[in-house]
Amino acid sequence: MKTTVLVFIAMCMAGTSCIRRPGDDKNKEKGKDTLRYFQVNQYLQSQIKEVNATPFFIYKIDIVNSKKDSTPINTAIFNQISKQFLEPDINEDKIKKYYIENIFEDRTTNSFTISYSTTNKELPLQNVEILLNEDGQTVKRLFLRKFYNYPDSSAIEQLSWKPGESFQINRSVQKPGNQESSHQTVVVWNKNI
Repeated sequence: MKTTVLVFIAMCMAGTSCIRRPGDDKNKEKGKDTLRYFQVNQYLQSQIKEVNATPFFIYKIDIVNSKKDSTPINTAIFNQISKQFLEPDINEDKIKKYYIENIFEDRTTNSFTISYSTTNKELPLQNVEILLNEDGQTVKRLFLRKFYNYPDSSAIEQLSWKPGESFQINRSVQKPGNQESSHQTVVVWNKNI
């Protein structure tokens, strides 16, 4: 119990709030929101910077409707694909107020999950989950869920980032008449799958 309390406090001090409700005015000071969420964007940019600075062999696997293709890629293509993880940023003042933060301790996996979700269906980014080791600081995995509504279809994107190793983007498009297509992209830079 003592360890749990210490980790919880450490997480709060590391730039995250413990619970956030939309419109919570207690966290406002002189008209500025003082609440800080986990810096997902900053963390991912440091991961991207590491890939750009290290001579990794980077390759991409595309799976389109069960057809698989693997290609080596350079850092420019890596940077272009990884941008999907950076936008939007839940710490942007315009959208931060729409997200609720929850922290969950999973004793079966000895980890913590920080979750951000919204009930605003107009926002493309619907959910962010950060899975942390039991130390409360080491990121094991990041998950983002996006939803897009187009005039003729809708799309769901599930993004997953494994630090220092790989990321994955699963995109499923639903068209009228239950016609569905899927596209999975896996980018690997420091491990064989």
